[in-house]
Amino acid sequence: MAGFTNIVVCLDDSEGALRALATARELRADGGTLTLVHVIPPPSFLTELAAGLGGGIIQDQTPLIEIAEQWIATVANDDEGSVVLEGNPTHMIAEWADEHDADAIVVARHGSPERTVLGSFTQKLLGIAPCAVLLVHAGDAEPAA
Repeated sequence: MAGFTNIVVCLDDSEGALRALATARELRADGGTLTLVHVIPPPSFLTELAAGLGGGIIQDQTPLIEIAEQWIATVANDDEGSVVLEGNPTHMIAEWADEHDADAIVVARHGSPERTVLGSFTQKLLGIAPCAVLLVHAGDAEPAA
């Protein structure tokens, strides 16, 4: 079966991300690699967001990183890699994909009003990605197994 040999999947806790993961699994070539990547934004981004929503400041992200690493490891299959990065999500995904010679990045297209207010991750990623980017519609139906 033809397909991509080195796929990066952008993963968060949304149903759309699970759909993107299912799609990436279908697109992976026999013997290809698939890496699930989750990015934790820098504290300055979270501080601004929390302040805007009336919340407090997050000082140490170590607990967030540890929780994310445990979570993403449970989502990944035995033949898949997983990584949690810290920084600007768009840039970190693009840099990681470039450094690891990815030939495709698969990401869910959320398009919700909340995400529009915060900025379009996918729109920015499309502009800087070093490889093909596949946008998977989040949809309402269950993702393929």
